[in-house]
Amino acid sequence: MEKIKLLPSGINDFERIRRDNLYYVDKTQFISVLEGGDSYVFFGRPRRFGKSLFVSMLEAYYDIKNKDRFDELFSGLWIHEHPTERRGFYQIMKLDFSKVDGGLDDVEKNFNIYCGNTLYAFAKKYEDMYYKGFADDIKNEQNATERINIITTMANLYHNPLYLIIDEYDNFTNTILSLHGEKSYRAITHGEGFYRELFKKFKGGFERIFMTGVSPVTLDDLTSGFNIASYVSLSRELNQMLGFSELDVKEMIKYYHSVGKIKGDLEQQTDFIISQIKPWCNNYYFSLESFNANEPSMYNGMMVMYYLSRYMKDGKFPDDMTAPNTMIDHTKLDHIVKIEQYKGNDYRHSFINKAVNEEYILGNVKAHFDALNILEDENFISLMYYYGLLTVCGGFGALTKLRIPNNNIRKQYYNYIRSRFPQATAINVTELDILFANAAILGEWKEMFMYIATAYGKNASNRNSIEGERNIQGFFMAYLNLVPYYLMCPEIEFNHGYCDIFLMPDRRFKDVKHSFIVEFKYATTESTEKDITNKLNEAATQLKIYAEDKKIKNMTDGTELHKIVMIFRGVEIVKCEEIN
Repeated sequence: MEKIKLLPSGINDFERIRRDNLYYVDKTQFISVLEGGDSYVFFGRPRRFGKSLFVSMLEAYYDIKNKDRFDELFSGLWIHEHPTERRGFYQIMKLDFSKVDGGLDDVEKNFNIYCGNTLYAFAKKYEDMYYKGFADDIKNEQNATERINIITTMANLYHNPLYLIIDEYDNFTNTILSLHGEKSYRAITHGEGFYRELFKKFKGGFERIFMTGVSPVTLDDLTSGFNIASYVSLSRELNQMLGFSELDVKEMIKYYHSVGKIKGDLEQQTDFIISQIKPWCNNYYFSLESFNANEPSMYNGMMVMYYLSRYMKDGKFPDDMTAPNTMIDHTKLDHIVKIEQYKGNDYRHSFINKAVNEEYILGNVKAHFDALNILEDENFISLMYYYGLLTVCGGFGALTKLRIPNNNIRKQYYNYIRSRFPQATAINVTELDILFANAAILGEWKEMFMYIATAYGKNASNRNSIEGERNIQGFFMAYLNLVPYYLMCPEIEFNHGYCDIFLMPDRRFKDVKHSFIVEFKYATTESTEKDITNKLNEAATQLKIYAEDKKIKNMTDGTELHKIVMIFRGVEIVKCEEIN
């Protein structure tokens, strides 16, 4: 009996996956796509999206030392039946800059230590194709640029074709930019900075170069030293190169059902699993052309494996569906947002409120821009896209529509919104948990909503910039997002209108008996009681229309739907009523 393939969660070593018979979603068809394109490319994707595993697969395929292991490594995969001309052709130099400590004081020293060890290992591996003592010559050099220079010179002399693979090329530079600022960042990427000097050595020494990273910011800063790479991150033909399609996920479910790890009717289990994980890890498009052609959206593969492994182990999905290790570092996000302070405006804070409150936002995703221009508002939307915090959802003339891809990412926005408010008046989350349970199970909703409303008033009283309906809605969503019993759906369409917040029951919790739609209204501090009454009537009419939608009736089946109006005068809550 064949050994059951385990999920390779956290494993980025292709040869290990094949050796240990772990489950592998076949991406080898993209080898021929890349080989038929430009020789020097940069391909960007968000963190935890499978970049390292993909480059490990490229390394295994092209390494001349693996030429006689082709059947062992690739049997059963697409490329095994469609091998390309260059398989097993190159000496592979692979650099993973996520292994360089981004601490500012010792970054150059750490960089040279890492490169020294890696390039020495390269020389030892291929020494039989050069001359005796080649590895020692590399080891004896003092810095990375000279080691690269010797290797490329000797490779040319001995007619050894080189393939350079750089994984996470911007990892430590992004850390420096985020934590230490533009001046420190520019010191290593401009002028005679050591990182820029290294990239100069790449030109002309390698037959092929493949680089991955999160954003093209660092690469754009290095282009005066390295100006030969093509940016292919937005390419339609590579949209599915990383991540899982829904077909991939269904095939995975089918396999684990066939070996008894998932029990029950296959069709029912497939539908159930997809319905549970899709809102949390799907909906990524990296190409507008792919979206317009109705090609599959992509799941984050690391998230899929996390959910599926928990389901097979525990027989249920985790109560907290936030996948670990997928969150962007809050310090980096804080830097991205607060960098606008240099310009004296609040564009990025309002941008985040708009992103969480509206169906989509409009902008242009740029293929590249340098760190200096990261200060420009027009580049902020591109940065959020490259970090995976926005994804393509259509076009509007010459502009691109972008939205938050899924609940995992939406939680990151809400976490950031919560972090903006003073800690002295922070909500007691433990106390709020009890109110959440009372609302969901007993229908005692008013205490929950009033608790958050009161906290908003305390936080917002000295912050004129966060007054207004959109900011009230954002504050509520940031805290209602903590409720484990619901999927929070902002601005969802019911009967051709958009309700502010819909708390849809999470079917994993059988004791949830109540659901909620909420409409917020904002009145200025000068508003009269008549103004408040008019807003109450307006909200009541809207909620009644929403509640008649067949879609909301299906989503709330088995629960009592409460229609809640909340009216604020300035930052003060003046109405919190249920519409019957």
